[in-house]
Order: sequence, then structure tokens, then C-alpha cells
Amino acid sequence: MMIGGVWVEDGHVRALAAIVDRPVARRLEQALLFRAQVVAMTRDEKKAVLSALERAPAELHELRDVLLANEDWLAGRGSFGAPGQLLC
Repeated sequence: MMIGGVWVEDGHVRALAAIVDRPVARRLEQALLFRAQVVAMTRDEKKAVLSALERAPAELHELRDVLLANEDWLAGRGSFGAPGQLLC
């Protein structure tokens, strides 16, 4: 499914739902249950996801890298800081 503008495999969405804060987890679980194709995310929800991924198991580290490589996950589209700096 598409989460915040990035395609994420359902298995990764399940794993992500297991580690993020409850409101975001519930949205992801419902999206899986109803087989949603797209889940829009607010800036705060994206921050919660990225925060959870920092303490995630190794199998989810690649997902964090993929999300951070997408400019929709960075605040101020087109306005980037130092490489690797999260501007959310």
C-alpha cells in the first residue's frame, strides 16, 4: 500500500503497526484490514513513524532509509538541510 506517498509492502506495514504509537498503529491496522491502497499521513504521523523506525528491528531499517529518501517525508518540499538531516 502507499503510505504517505511511498509504496510499502503489507508485511512491512504490519511490522510498522506493531512498533508505532497507538493512533498511527490503529490507522495502519485498519488500512490492512480494509485493504486500503493509500494511507495519507500528517507531518506528525510521519514523525511518529520515523521515530519508531529508529528503534526498530534491523529488518525495518531499510524501510526508514526508503522513507527518508522520499522528499514527501521531509518538511518544506524542495528545502533540504544537510544530508541526512530530518526537517520534519
